[in-house]
Amino acid sequence: MKKRIYSMILILMTGLCAGCGKEGVKNNNTGIESESSQVEDSVSFENTEDTESTEDTESTEDTESTENTESTESTEYNDVVLNEETDFTYDYSEDIKADVDNVVSGSASLQDELENIENIVKKYTPLAQAAQTQTEMNLSSRWFFDIWDTELNNLWSRFSDLADPQTKEKILAEQRNWIAMKEEVTLLHIGSYEENGSMYPLLQNSYLEEITKNRAYVIANELAKIKGESFVMPEKSAKYGLFVDNQGTGSVYSSLITRQGLEGEDEALISIYREGETKGTFVDNGNGELAFTSDDGSVKGTIKINGWDGASFKVTETSGEAVFSAGEEVNFPFAF
Repeated sequence: MKKRIYSMILILMTGLCAGCGKEGVKNNNTGIESESSQVEDSVSFENTEDTESTEDTESTEDTESTENTESTESTEYNDVVLNEETDFTYDYSEDIKADVDNVVSGSASLQDELENIENIVKKYTPLAQAAQTQTEMNLSSRWFFDIWDTELNNLWSRFSDLADPQTKEKILAEQRNWIAMKEEVTLLHIGSYEENGSMYPLLQNSYLEEITKNRAYVIANELAKIKGESFVMPEKSAKYGLFVDNQGTGSVYSSLITRQGLEGEDEALISIYREGETKGTFVDNGNGELAFTSDDGSVKGTIKINGWDGASFKVTETSGEAVFSAGEEVNFPFAF
């Protein structure tokens, strides 16, 4: 995914997106206004006490219909033909849903299913790479988010049907919290529209793709437990990620972001509830610990990333008017 984003940005930097302004992006339904209005609708769990949304409740009988019984093992999903004038405004949602249903019905296990979803991503990659303007890049980036969003909805529908009431209630609460936080988390990670301009929808869709894919694996793992299947979660980065302390709610109280900056440096942004925030860089010590130093040198500490189990930050040194106290340790248990 990051390679795809970097390729698009490279095209932008070479001047191929001249004339694509903010207004054009919003008119194509890829701006923050349209996306923020769909944050809850994309995985409509707020209606899932006993009944799911129309999209989520389509039965597995439909996914096993004649048109979707072709095995994914024989479908490579790389047969998209590029036309001379590709219509980037075309709504691929039904095509994507059909592809996801095909994968679900044709996969031998949940592990295979998640891996086969990647083949759908490959199907649309050549189309996305053909984008030449900012608007086309914004529009095509939405397809990849839609793929994982559709898969997440499909997984939830099956999980909801099979889970016992206690398990469903627990995971439903977590999922609703995830939905409530994902817009804020996206803003924390990529910044505001004003900071990014017309490139914002591309960055927004790409990050939503990443965290929705991660969430699909979480729900698939829960479904695998119910079905008695073995399932291995993908290895999370030992350096980069976004982790929050939501205190069991749908609000972000504290957050930890570790990422690679635009110039290749490893940077971290740490915000602790009611105390403040600090930004700086970190060095990977190679022992599972990241040595953090704030930009102003007032705070030093150790970041530990525990994969899917979250992360932690311990302050080791402070000086001057530091916002944190030496010895203070904060946990960020919710991993995006």
